[in-house]
Amino acid sequence: MPITVKFLTKHHGGKNSASWLRMTPGFSGAWGHCRFDLDPALDHYDWLVVYDDLPASRPREPLACPPARTILVTNEPPSIKLYEPAYTRQFGHVLTSQSAADLPHPGRVEHPSTLLWYYGLHRDHRRDLDTLRAGPLPAKTADFSTVCSSKRQGHTLHRLRFDFTQALKKRLPGLEIYGHGVHPVDDKTQALDAYRLHLVFENHYAPAHWTEKLADAYLAGCLPFYHGCPDAERWFPADSLIRIDPRDVEATARRIEAAIAGDEYSRRLPAILEARRRVLEEYNLFAVLARLISAAPADSQPDTVTRPISDVRATWVPPS
Repeated sequence: MPITVKFLTKHHGGKNSASWLRMTPGFSGAWGHCRFDLDPALDHYDWLVVYDDLPASRPREPLACPPARTILVTNEPPSIKLYEPAYTRQFGHVLTSQSAADLPHPGRVEHPSTLLWYYGLHRDHRRDLDTLRAGPLPAKTADFSTVCSSKRQGHTLHRLRFDFTQALKKRLPGLEIYGHGVHPVDDKTQALDAYRLHLVFENHYAPAHWTEKLADAYLAGCLPFYHGCPDAERWFPADSLIRIDPRDVEATARRIEAAIAGDEYSRRLPAILEARRRVLEEYNLFAVLARLISAAPADSQPDTVTRPISDVRATWVPPS
């Protein structure tokens, strides 16, 4: 029997949100035995998932399921956002890449940030699960790109990323830089599709924390030159990415030049395709949630509903 899961978020949410539904077969909202419903007004469901925060239009959710069948999905690292215990303890489970020290919770489930795909998000460049499963990779006609906005906050890695990228551009003039405040694009497909290699520089460095920056590169079939999650190879084939040292521009530039000259992209393509498959099938948010829900023991789920869930009161880390 299908399990009805209410999915609430303030990020690209709404009853018919193609932004999220495109990550499921046929925009159906279904994955395995779970049927995810994005209707904020839904009042009959088996499980509740809140992605980061409740929508502004619904800051309080009268629960229609036991509290043990509720899941909070976090979407930011602790350098950007800390979730208050008064908020997180309302949920039976918390799916998070934050450490147990930053986000203590008895139902904590460690997992990299299962974020929305920004690749193919814009309606004029839409990429959905079925298209990505069936279609060939985009034609690769250029060498190297990155997405790096003009943000330079010091409490995250934004400043290091910006300075490194600008220095690398001076050393490798062929590097194409996209991003807000630099070279805006409507969709990340424009910054990824044509390129074999892509510089991916996370804004936070911690175990089990990789983001859509890496996932989007794989969806486009790119080989990432990567700085971020120190255990990314736990999640992806080692040959699917190349590590860089953000404090050694010259060594990075030489490594990129060698990769281009030696067509390392073609040699590593099988690993890239496997990483892409994992993004689509295993680390897809709805696949992760369906596994978590299906694995929950039925006899541990109480039959009574005791309280509503109220909106987040989170502490945002100020820029330094």
